[in-house]
Parts: sequence; C-alpha cells; structure tokens
Amino acid sequence: MIEIISLLSILVAIIIGIATNINVGFIALVFAFFLGTTLGGLSPNTIIGFWPLNLFFTTVGVTLFFSIAKINGTLENLSTMIIYRSKGSKIKIQIIFFVLSLGLASIGPGNISAAALLLPIGLAIAYQSNMSLLLMSVLIIQGSIAGGLSPIAPNGIVALELARLNYVGELGISIYLLNMISIVIFSTLFFIAMKGYRMNGQKTEVSPPLPFTYAQKLTLLSILVLILWVIFGKAHVGFAGFTLAVGLFFLKAGNQQQAVQHVPWTTILQICGAAVLISVVGELGGIQMMTDFLAKITNGQTAVFIISILSGTMATFASAVGVVMPTLIPTTVALSESLNFAVSPAVLTMTIAVASHMTTMSPLSVMGALALGSLPAGVDEKKLFKKMYIVAFIALAFVSTFLGLLHRLGIIK
Repeated sequence: MIEIISLLSILVAIIIGIATNINVGFIALVFAFFLGTTLGGLSPNTIIGFWPLNLFFTTVGVTLFFSIAKINGTLENLSTMIIYRSKGSKIKIQIIFFVLSLGLASIGPGNISAAALLLPIGLAIAYQSNMSLLLMSVLIIQGSIAGGLSPIAPNGIVALELARLNYVGELGISIYLLNMISIVIFSTLFFIAMKGYRMNGQKTEVSPPLPFTYAQKLTLLSILVLILWVIFGKAHVGFAGFTLAVGLFFLKAGNQQQAVQHVPWTTILQICGAAVLISVVGELGGIQMMTDFLAKITNGQTAVFIISILSGTMATFASAVGVVMPTLIPTTVALSESLNFAVSPAVLTMTIAVASHMTTMSPLSVMGALALGSLPAGVDEKKLFKKMYIVAFIALAFVSTFLGLLHRLGIIK
C-alpha cells in the first residue's frame, strides 16, 4: 500500500502543478517531506541529502554563463550573421534555422534557450515570406531538441547525471548522437512531406548583422574556451561555466544581476525537487513496483517500443527534463535485470531521454508553448495548436518505431 501511495504522489504532484501553475518541484518537496517522515521513517536530513547537488551545481553554472551570451546579444547577432549567409534563399533559410538551432543548443545554451531565441525571428521571416509557420516551428524546435541532449547542454547534463546517479553508467555522447540522428531523419522526412523543397530559388529579404561589440567578441571567445576546456581539458562543465562567467563579469562583458535573473530557476528547481521525491519514492518501494509493472507489460523485443510510447506520451503534458526522465530513468537498471538484460539499462535510458524530448513540440509542453507565443500578430493560434499536437504524436510514432527497429537489428543493445 505504501508503494502505491508513493507512486501516486508523483502523479498528484504533476496534476496539482498543471492545475495551479505551482512549480511541480515545490510540490514534490512537500510530498517528499511528509511521505518520507511519516511513511518511511526518514529524517529531514536524510531527505535533504537526496537533493542532486552535482546536477544543481552543473546546470546553474552552465545556464549562468549562457545567460550572459543571451543578454549581451552575442547569440542573437551570431544567429543573424549565419542567417544572412543564406542570401535570402527560402529553402536555405529553413535549413539554416534547423542547423543553427541544433548548433546553438549543442554548444551549451540548450534547447529552450535556442528555441526562445530563434522562434520569434524564424516565424517573423516565415510569415513575411509566405513560408509554412508549422514547418518553420517544427524545424526550429526539432533542431534545438537535437542539440539539447549535448553533454554540455542543460538537458544533456541532467540525462547523464541521472544515468550516473542510478548506476546506469557513463553514457558520454551516446544519448546526444542517438537523439540527433533520430531527429535529423524525422525532420528531413517532415521537410519533404511538407514540400519545403518547393521553395528552392525563391528569395526573401534578410537583415545584415551588426558588427560584434567588445563584449560579444569576449563572449564568443569564452564559448570556444568552454567547449575546448570541457572536451580536451576534461573540466567539470559547471566549474568551467562559473569560471568563465566570473571572467566576463570582471571584464564588464556581462551584467551579473541580469544574468542571475535569466538563469532558468523554475526548471532547475523543478528537476531537483522531482529528484528528491523520486528518491523518497524509491526508498518506499514505489520505483521497484513501477519496474515490476513495466516488466510485466514488456519483454526483450517490445521494451524499447513501449518505453518510447510511455516516455513520449508523458512529455506531451509534463516536462521531459523535470518529470519524465527523473521518474523513469531510475527504473532502468532493475527493469533490464527483470528482462534478463535483453535490453541494457543504457539503451532504456537513451530511449527515455530521446522519446521524451521528441514530443516536446506539443503545445501543452514548453517548446510548443514557445512557438505559439512567438507567432506574429494576426495569425490564428488555434490552427497551429492543433497541427503541432498532431505532429508531436506523429513524431512519437516515428521515434518509437525507429528506436524499436534499431534495437531489433542489434544496432543499439
């Protein structure tokens, strides 16, 4: 009975959060305290110890650094410069927005920051040039998601840290590559289906970029240093982010107060609060109960497909990084064991991460909401709402089938 109550607490926290707009992380912390102390006999200090300190430190360091790049206009000017290289070609503009969002998300800002930066620009250009708003929205969102699971991007950091905390192991760039390949294939097929190629040869006006300022040049150099430092110097990405942020503050290239305000505290606290509740649920046997249930409805041949469907469906209304991954990744080791390791914990973890992000273009999720909020005045929001919801489930059908096929063929195992 305790196991059921603990599992239901996760669902109730999500429902209350959606219904009241209260951060799910805060609700999760309250539930964790009462469940842990009353049903689990856990002390408050033990519950506090479940706070994912490394995850918190890393995401704050990275997002603080890239907040500076966003505030001082570095990312926007870099984007404008790259878009200008299209020379107004409509087909090139669509492809450039996809590649640009992928690249920006990959180097550290993450999918939400990249999409928030590019969606208003891309949709304005699409509207003025009579391009498909749906296609542009999907290309920018999918591009940002393709880069969002990079090892130095916030969501990628969370996925890798959850894998480490739950004894899945070090996954390196495996999640990032699988996610990027899946999305590039889906986006290419969607681009063809939407006949984006028919705009070849058509032109539109694009604004030339402004010269980079002193602060922007320093920031670009700092981004390059961060990437090289993490990849070749094996630096802790959180420490590297804090160090370079302090350097930019010292050189007057960034405003400290504004940078701190632009750190996505809501998302970070949601992730960490959910992680504490998941740990308490694990102590009460809820995670094992969920694992046993998943083991009953899956087998070695169907596990990847079913876990994809479950992860992607959850992410259409709940945060992939704040709810879905923290809830499901802790089940992977035990689930793999119950399936006699026909599917490895690593594959299950990658499946959860990739499938849950594939559907975040849902208008009930953050990325879809960003697209709707970026629409030019006069556009019928309801039409795009319905279309994006449909595309989210088409994407889910694709990724579930694709990942399931890769596993059946032994490409991921």
